[in-house]
Amino acid sequence: MIRLKSLTTIPMRWLTRILLLASVVSFGIVSLVSADDRVPILSVDLRSVGYLPPVTDRDLRYYTFLRGAITFLDEHALAVSFFKNNEHPGLSRRDGTPGSAVVFHTVFLDPSTGRVRDQRTWGNAANSATLQAFHDGSFFVQDGEWVRLYSNELQESLKKKMDVAGEIPPRFTASPSGHALYEFQEAYDAKRGWLTRIDVLDPHSLASNQFTVTPGHRDDTVSDTQVVYSLAAAAEAPLHLFVYNADDSAPAKSPRLLGQTSRSAIDIAESRCNSAAFVSNSVLAVTGDCPRLILTGAGGKIADLYAPEYRFGGEIQPSRDGRRFAFARAKAKDSPTHVRNMDLCVYDLTDKRIIFSLPISPLPQHKLAFALSPDGSFLAAQTDNLLYVWHLSFSH
Repeated sequence: MIRLKSLTTIPMRWLTRILLLASVVSFGIVSLVSADDRVPILSVDLRSVGYLPPVTDRDLRYYTFLRGAITFLDEHALAVSFFKNNEHPGLSRRDGTPGSAVVFHTVFLDPSTGRVRDQRTWGNAANSATLQAFHDGSFFVQDGEWVRLYSNELQESLKKKMDVAGEIPPRFTASPSGHALYEFQEAYDAKRGWLTRIDVLDPHSLASNQFTVTPGHRDDTVSDTQVVYSLAAAAEAPLHLFVYNADDSAPAKSPRLLGQTSRSAIDIAESRCNSAAFVSNSVLAVTGDCPRLILTGAGGKIADLYAPEYRFGGEIQPSRDGRRFAFARAKAKDSPTHVRNMDLCVYDLTDKRIIFSLPISPLPQHKLAFALSPDGSFLAAQTDNLLYVWHLSFSH
């Protein structure tokens, strides 16, 4: 994880890969046509569509916990989520109508032109807000205790209020391909300590198809059929990854070590990295606060991006087809609490190389989010109130 100096430490070990983080000049929507992949085809100041910069520590927490801030529904629709002022504050109603002064909001843009296709206010600002896209461009939204399903045409198909037993609301994560959805619920047991319940959900009804309970997670990532996680109780130890197979007819009764008898488990433990993320159903990336990014699969190590002059962040954002993924890295000479140089990169598994790398300037102060379009042809990045989109070419 790359930390910037303005981030406050969040004492919740289950939080996965806090996104990186802007005092910037302001400008409106600018659409550019360029043959250089490094020149954005689109630049947008999100304040023009209601973006509210954080003022209090509570606002900073909202942005820290917001997941899926930048999400492509398809090549023609980019969902950008943030917090804005409520134009009609008042009492919040039981149907989920927001009444707080700050609300969770999403703008749907054309990534090529910046044209606003639509926008929606979901609910009151909360520490549990996310928008996750599925394979067909439909999507899932969580705002606090409410969850919703929407079609690609922005038609609501389901809305329900969750029963939250404790103070920590559940987390939801879609697989990189967009075919599977998982729910994670943390709870504390007096005898066993922190536990994480994993539910495999039906993406159409949000009903639980099956579940298991594991020791508390420090970090987790999902594919269509697997959940890979590390344990909160082993936060200071070398990285050991455990796996839950959602398609097992008889799930293991105790945590199963990923690649227990393979060289991959040794490589992961010796990497000195602290997190993992699925790029596709067959490729897992291991990185985070270390000078390397390891790509591994069922047959062993696929690639090892070793760069001692850099410290790689733990956030991995793949294209839905699994060919490309985006990541951030900082100069190793920079203090983890005072980053001065940061690059945004895209790696192509077919070309087996980094095909895009650009310094992030100016550096964000409270939010960095990025995503690739389903086919990897567009890269979008948010640095605080600024949104950029690049068109990425393919080798012939």
